[in-house]
Amino acid sequence: MASNILIGISGSIAAYKMADVVSQLKKQGHQVQCILTESATQFVTPLVLETLSGNPVRSAIFGADISGTEHIDLARWADIFVIAPASANTIAKLSLGLADDLLTTVALATEAPLLIAPAMNTVMWNKPVTQGHLRALADGGARFVDPAAGVLACGEVGVGKLASVESIVLAINAYLSEAQTQDLSGLHVLITSGPTTTPIDAVRYITNHSTGRMGAAMAEAALARGARVSMVLGVDKGVVRPIAPNGAGDRLRIVEVRTAEEMAAAALEILPLVQGVVATAAVMDYRVAEPSAKKLKRADAAIALDMVPSVDVLGALRDAATGQWFLGFAAETDDVVENGQGKLDRKRLDFLFANPVARIGEKSETGFQVDTNGGTLLIRGEEPRPFATMGKGQLAQRIWDVIAERRQK
Repeated sequence: MASNILIGISGSIAAYKMADVVSQLKKQGHQVQCILTESATQFVTPLVLETLSGNPVRSAIFGADISGTEHIDLARWADIFVIAPASANTIAKLSLGLADDLLTTVALATEAPLLIAPAMNTVMWNKPVTQGHLRALADGGARFVDPAAGVLACGEVGVGKLASVESIVLAINAYLSEAQTQDLSGLHVLITSGPTTTPIDAVRYITNHSTGRMGAAMAEAALARGARVSMVLGVDKGVVRPIAPNGAGDRLRIVEVRTAEEMAAAALEILPLVQGVVATAAVMDYRVAEPSAKKLKRADAAIALDMVPSVDVLGALRDAATGQWFLGFAAETDDVVENGQGKLDRKRLDFLFANPVARIGEKSETGFQVDTNGGTLLIRGEEPRPFATMGKGQLAQRIWDVIAERRQK
C-alpha cells in the first residue's frame, strides 16, 4: 500500500545519501516530501530532492509563499516521519521538544510514527547526554535505524556512520507494514465525536471545550487498520475532522450535527449498520429549555436560563443495540477511575477510557484542547489497563490494539 513518507534531513555529510532513499521509495510507489534544515542545504541541494520526489522541498517556517499552517499540513499528511541523517543537535532538540525550525516544528506537531537514523562523530555519539536524548525519544515511541561502524568522514574509526540506503528503506517499509496491519478489516464502527451545543437565542449558544481530536485519532487509526468508519461529528469552531489515509477515503463517512438531539438521531440511524460504537463525543448534559427565536437584547437586570436534561446519546444507543460492542470515554476532574467504573456499569459498556481533565484555572496534558492524552482503559470482566500520557494518535492505536485482540478471540 502506497504511503505518505515525510523525510527530514539535517546537517550531515551523509545527507547526499538521502537522494537514493527518496528515489527508491518513489519507485516503490510511495509519495515523498522532504524537509531540509538550513545546515542540510549545505550538503544536498533542494533541486535534487525535488526532482526525485516530484514535490517541493520545504525548509523555511515563514515566507511570502508559506501559509501559517504549513507545518500542521505536513504533520497531518505524513504516514511516517523519517529523520535521516539525524545530527546530534537535531536529536537533542527532538528530545527536548524544541521547535525552532520547520523540521523540529513538524516533529512536535505530528502524530505519525517517528523513525530516526542518526549520523555523527563517534565521540558525539558516545556522549552520555546524546545517549540520554536517544533513550528519551525511544521512551516516547520513536524507533531508530542504528548508525554503522567504520571510517567516518572526519577520519576517525567507530560508530556514527549513517546506516546504508538499503537499511533505511527496509526499516521504513517494515515500520509501515507494521503500522498498516489490517486487523480491523471487515469492521464497521460508529464514532461520535466533538462537542454538542445548545442555543440560547438566535446568535448565542453554550458548548464545552471539546475539539474532537481524540475522536479524529480513533477514526484515522481504525481506517488505517482496515475498518469502515461512520462518524457523527458535533461541529463548532476549531473542531478536528479526521483525514482518511491514502486509499481509505471511501471507508469514511461524516455526518455533521450541532445539538445532542441531532447527534442522537443521526447515530441511531447508523447504529443497525455497525458492529461497534466508539463514543468520544463530549455531549452537553443540559440544554436550554426554550431558546429565543430572536436575539436577546442586553439588559441591566439579570436573566435566568431554564436548563433541562438533554438526550443521553450513549444511553439511547445502548438501549437500541442489537449485539454491538461499546467503548465510552469519560473526562473526569476527580476520582477518575472510580467515576469511570461507575459510568462503565451504569451505561452497560464493554470498554471505557477514563482520563483526567483540568479544573478551572488549571492546565493538563490530558483531555480537551491538547494533543496528548492518558488515563485508564476499563474493560468489563478484566483488570484496568493504565496508559501513560502520549500523543492521541498513539493512544488511539493502543486502544484499538486491545479491541482487535478481543475481536480476534
